[in-house]
Amino acid sequence: MQRIVLQRELGTDPQVDPVMSAETFNELLGLVRRIYLPDVVGNYIARLVDATHPGQSNSSRHIRYGASPRAALALASGAKARALKQGRTHASFEDVKAIAPAVLRHRIVLDYNARVEGHHTNDIVRALLDEIPFQDTATPKVLKQSI
Repeated sequence: MQRIVLQRELGTDPQVDPVMSAETFNELLGLVRRIYLPDVVGNYIARLVDATHPGQSNSSRHIRYGASPRAALALASGAKARALKQGRTHASFEDVKAIAPAVLRHRIVLDYNARVEGHHTNDIVRALLDEIPFQDTATPKVLKQSI
């Protein structure tokens, strides 16, 4: 990357050495597509992206514009790729949580007051991850009473 930055001239393409062949890359993409994304993980992704919109969560109070559906698609693909990298055949909540900052931080826009107060999108994404539960189910009454 440093070489690209230092040697970049307008109108010329940088020289970048390939790290894998196009065939290998396409094979990896095919494997990622075959990783299973459970419905509950897909639901979590949808609720997490929805929570980035103003008024949809406590953590969104400083957000002017939330993430688009493309963010949800990126979270799903990224979670599947992470699962593959770790040798698993299914994506998990932890995969989504691990990649969410990289996927969401540039897809949300903070409001003016948040920027003036020094808030950063990384902080908001962390708060969203803490706020949104993995599963969207109510705690059974029996368990609530024992807590």
